[in-house]
Amino acid sequence: MSVIALFARDAETREELRLAVEERGHRTLRAGELKDLLELVLRERPAAVLAAVEGREDPEGVLAELRRAAPLIPVVVALKPRSAARAVELLRLGAFEVVGAPWTPENLAAALSKALRAEGTEFQILPPPVVTRSPVLRFAAVLAVLLFAAGYLAYRTPPPPPAPEPTEWALPYNHPAGLAFRDKQLWVSDWFSQTVYRHDARTLEVAGTRHFPNEIPGAMAFAADSLWVASAPRSIVKHMLDDKLGVLGRFDDAAPQTVGMAYDGLYLWTCDAKDNRLHKRVFDAQLSIAASYRYPGARSVALAYDGRSLWSLDGGNRELLEHDIADPQRILRRVVLPEYRRGGWKPTGLAFDGKRFWTAAERLPKGDEPGRVFVHSVALEPR
Repeated sequence: MSVIALFARDAETREELRLAVEERGHRTLRAGELKDLLELVLRERPAAVLAAVEGREDPEGVLAELRRAAPLIPVVVALKPRSAARAVELLRLGAFEVVGAPWTPENLAAALSKALRAEGTEFQILPPPVVTRSPVLRFAAVLAVLLFAAGYLAYRTPPPPPAPEPTEWALPYNHPAGLAFRDKQLWVSDWFSQTVYRHDARTLEVAGTRHFPNEIPGAMAFAADSLWVASAPRSIVKHMLDDKLGVLGRFDDAAPQTVGMAYDGLYLWTCDAKDNRLHKRVFDAQLSIAASYRYPGARSVALAYDGRSLWSLDGGNRELLEHDIADPQRILRRVVLPEYRRGGWKPTGLAFDGKRFWTAAERLPKGDEPGRVFVHSVALEPR
């Protein structure tokens, strides 16, 4: 018999899981809130955790907190309704196994047995080997070492070159829209799940998430110690830079199809997909448009600022454009992006980390495949 922690916010769901698990001969510990679950896991150290997820509820916070508090305890997610795409997403986020409804004892048996077999690692202390004292064996051992060393020195080959650093990563979600960079983390918005993800810029592992139930997040930019997010259909939302990204203000968007956003230290620049224009905004009560320019490329889908120039991601020509910040209609340089010229990806987001440009993309044609992030090394003019 093993001890299994159950987590479900709904009391009826907890009771359903309890009956199914205890029918398999296990003892259960139950929690309806994340705080109670973490206290229970740290105090009782169960063999596994069974967490129920129903509807569009996002378990990323539960999985992240369990990985932080008890990384060796496997987490089985009970998912309702069934969704293969959702199950794959949960496995990428750290779930040990995903079980679809109905949650019967038979359906849960295989996943729980597999999770319980993965519990911990067994170590055994072995006595040191008995060293022989035979002179013949000692001589043979020394001779073998000398022959190996001679062969190595005669035929050694140079070490292989280091593996190149990755330049693209698959995302654990399908519809990336906006990018922003802050404190060695890449922030990505996903309009379909209404979530902003924070990724480690070196490994692209998910470092945190925030779900926006009242927004459809798209373009993003950090400005004036806040996170600014364009939300469909026609608003721009100002968020605090705290754990909850609390809302500080909401503005009606005078250019309602804002798909790109960048901050140059004084103005907030946005691009309008409907009219294909670039707008320079001031931080007043209406986030007013101080100046508007015709976009000189084919179709702008995102913006970034490198400290001197405004850059746009041209979704029509699949290239980066460097703009004169004083006159954005004047193009200083075009940089071809071969990752998009090959086809198969729709560019959606752009960010600058101080040295390199990052872009996000959706798969074409649209489906259940994960989105992707590319990093581009572009030679910048000396500052």
